[in-house]
Amino acid sequence: MYLVYGLDRQVYPSAYWFYYLISILVEFSVLVEISDHIFQSLPAVRLLGRALTIVISGVLALLYVLPAIIGSHDRQPALLDFALRASVTKILVLIALFFASRQFRSKLGKNVAGLMLGFSIYMGVNIANLAAAKAFDPAIYGQVLWILTPASYALCLLVWTIALWDFVPAPNGNIVSLVGGRDSKDVALELTHFNNKLSKLIDK
Repeated sequence: MYLVYGLDRQVYPSAYWFYYLISILVEFSVLVEISDHIFQSLPAVRLLGRALTIVISGVLALLYVLPAIIGSHDRQPALLDFALRASVTKILVLIALFFASRQFRSKLGKNVAGLMLGFSIYMGVNIANLAAAKAFDPAIYGQVLWILTPASYALCLLVWTIALWDFVPAPNGNIVSLVGGRDSKDVALELTHFNNKLSKLIDK
């Protein structure tokens, strides 16, 4: 984008918004990565979790995010609304993944927990930032918007750098590493049984 800005400043605004929209969509891949790590020890469940993450993201994008662009004739409010709805969608999927990990009592580990924490901070600041940008006049909030957006991204990268600096290998064995609890063994057996059934179904 700096190269585009240096070569042709008239093209830069359109190129920037195109880049910005693509980056918003690409961020959904972080959710797929988190889903993969949560169910890393269960290949069949991991495929199912990945599919559900993609389907839920796609459905929310079509029904909730896309109308923000289609239903508006003013580009700037439409882009702000699109970015805001996309961020809300990502947070909803992230919450669903968190509850899935809690339901299966999956031990997230430092790497995955850091990945989720950094992305949550980034999305949370984005939602508050974009909602404020819609509520206030652009002349008042415009400068704050373009400062907080890269600042939240830098904070997310800082959390990721700290969390991912040391690689923590996935738990060994055929079942997910579980936190304590009176029903931990039952959950592990049921989850492993479900994984085996799902593997046979996928093979067919």
